[in-house]
Amino acid sequence: MTEKEFKEAVLPHHQMMLAEAMRLLKNRDEALDCLQDAVTTLWKSRSKLNGVGNIKAYCLKSVSNRALEIIRQSRIACSEYGMDFPGDVTPASAFEGREKIAILRKSIKLLPENERKVVLMKAIGGLSIDEIVEATGFTSANVRVLLHRGRKRIKDYLKKFTDYYGKGFE
Repeated sequence: MTEKEFKEAVLPHHQMMLAEAMRLLKNRDEALDCLQDAVTTLWKSRSKLNGVGNIKAYCLKSVSNRALEIIRQSRIACSEYGMDFPGDVTPASAFEGREKIAILRKSIKLLPENERKVVLMKAIGGLSIDEIVEATGFTSANVRVLLHRGRKRIKDYLKKFTDYYGKGFE
């Protein structure tokens, strides 16, 4: 399929594809990004478009699949850290959540090894103090101190980030 044929086949469905992305994502900027991704994917597979019977339906399915992928990725990113993802959360707010998760990951990576290990076991693994003691061989008091210090360092890092960039971590 040539560029001209692609434009004649796909671009007339542009507004309908954008409307579908808006319906699913409920955010214009996210929908525009989704539309761009879908059209790029269609362009890359344009050699297969000649065999498509209903190009309009194919375009709609392409943008719909991309929007659902964006939503799914947002949910995975949030659930990875035990964050609830209510159904009314938009991808834009989920993106903000992903930014916060990235900052939180960085703050965890900056922790000394023993603090990082204990904080992750408690926060992500959901282990009790006794289970952490058993798994690490540290004393109960040591685990509590490492948890306290690790949480404090994370909190201090997030506060510095919030003060500098103005993004809150409620």
